[in-house]
Amino acid sequence: MADMAIPQQVACSSKSHPGKCDESSDIRVHFGISEEEKAAVKNRGEHVLKALKNLGLDVKKGPVVSVLVSGGGLRAAIACQGVLSELSHVGLLDTVTYLAGVSGSTWCMSSLYTENDGWKDLGKMENELRRRLQEDSWMVSVSLDGLCVAAERDDYSLTDFWSYSAVYYLTKELLGGHLSHAREQSEMGTVPYPIFASINHDLKSSGKEKNLNAWFEFTPDWAGYSTPGAYVSTALCGSKFEGGKLVQQEPERDFSYLRAVCGSPLADINVILKTIWDFFKKFIHGSSTQEEMLLTDPEGITLKNLMGHLFNLVYTFLTDGDCLPTLKNLQVILTGDKYFSEAMTLINQMIEQWGQISRDQQKQLIQDLLAKSLNQDLLKQNTEDKLLTEKKNMYLMDAGSTINSAYPLVLPPIRSTDIILSFDFSAGDPFKTIKATEKYCKACNIPFPLVDDAKLDQEAKAPSDLYIFEGENAPVVMHFPLFNKVNCGSKDVIEQRHETYATFRLTNYSDDEVCQLLEDSKANVRNNKDCIFMKISELAKPAS
Repeated sequence: MADMAIPQQVACSSKSHPGKCDESSDIRVHFGISEEEKAAVKNRGEHVLKALKNLGLDVKKGPVVSVLVSGGGLRAAIACQGVLSELSHVGLLDTVTYLAGVSGSTWCMSSLYTENDGWKDLGKMENELRRRLQEDSWMVSVSLDGLCVAAERDDYSLTDFWSYSAVYYLTKELLGGHLSHAREQSEMGTVPYPIFASINHDLKSSGKEKNLNAWFEFTPDWAGYSTPGAYVSTALCGSKFEGGKLVQQEPERDFSYLRAVCGSPLADINVILKTIWDFFKKFIHGSSTQEEMLLTDPEGITLKNLMGHLFNLVYTFLTDGDCLPTLKNLQVILTGDKYFSEAMTLINQMIEQWGQISRDQQKQLIQDLLAKSLNQDLLKQNTEDKLLTEKKNMYLMDAGSTINSAYPLVLPPIRSTDIILSFDFSAGDPFKTIKATEKYCKACNIPFPLVDDAKLDQEAKAPSDLYIFEGENAPVVMHFPLFNKVNCGSKDVIEQRHETYATFRLTNYSDDEVCQLLEDSKANVRNNKDCIFMKISELAKPAS
């Protein structure tokens, strides 16, 4: 859907929750995960160790476990609550480092991260969900009041309409809290670090969703594109930026709006960043005349070529590989290009010194190289690939329309996960997400277990409750189809469940239906808790 109004600058937030991330109001570039996230994950690791000891496992370090909860409308929101409740009940939730969601599952996640004590008593949150779905109702007056307030913003769009209509109608809840307010919990490591996923609409529409640049994430600290690494403070989601600088502060967009961004398969949104042009212009060295030359020069290397080598350099560095071959490839393709003389000087320096400098120094040089080469090339991309840079605004949409699970955000080069617990609440093929992820990883040269499509296709209509995929240098993927022959008993019951819990069902669920869905999702954890613990034990680092 098109926006009702096209703002001149894009949304991105406020002073409502000052913290470390608010110290800079600039659009920020960082290589890999942020320092704030590193600290949160480190603290979470201490909680993971305590949880493992409580489970009888004395180890030096636990594996990084990421729980992925897929899209699926209200079905996914309810099932997500069931999964998290049961993981807590069997003592495994505290072994989880990341919780990443798309679409309907983010509706559940937002409720939990809104409440300061939401994670302390998930049974209470489950009961509140049941009560709300039976007793509360969509209030037309409340919806209209909210829309009138939103319409006063420059960035008002159909995303606001979706938030106050469909999402509010289905969840019976309007959340006024903000994701930045979850920072205190996440930085202490008392809860899994949350990642809310969406995707760039233009790249998806052009068939380029198998591209790292297509994915956009929201965390308590930063919101932005993981690659090439352009972020704003999450507490500034709602404010206006120009040329990479904050020009007007606005109240931070709340969880209800975030729900609509992440869970709106029928609606696009106004963005968090003004344009890629505004961001990268900040990092160009030289006069405006030089910038104009970059924009008009039709020659030189293509973005695809340079981005491919830079991605390989980043990935090789993060996985402790040999970076010299990639640096030499960059040296070859940049030789003779007058716009990359500074980058060439730096590459020559890197090749000469690489084996003699520390890892921190290597990392800094890579960051410098990204600033000197990647950004200039993206300016040239204004004439070579106009999907992003020609538009006044970029648009984010429901990632459920692509892979329907946030695999790209927990895999290298962004994050390194040892075990992925993939809870799939999708309609139709219960293996579509993992098959799509394998293709995505092949396209992006990311290690991922091999997937036998033919075998999975044979079992799609009556799957088991757990599938384990393993491969060399790849994370262990434990995949749990929501409706299966273990918790449903037969193919006929599985089909009946899919009909009952259709994604776009607009009639209210009865309490019996809600309880049945909660039970089905819990059973997938309860029946496989020993297997999950066994994999955690195998990948944990021994105490001695």
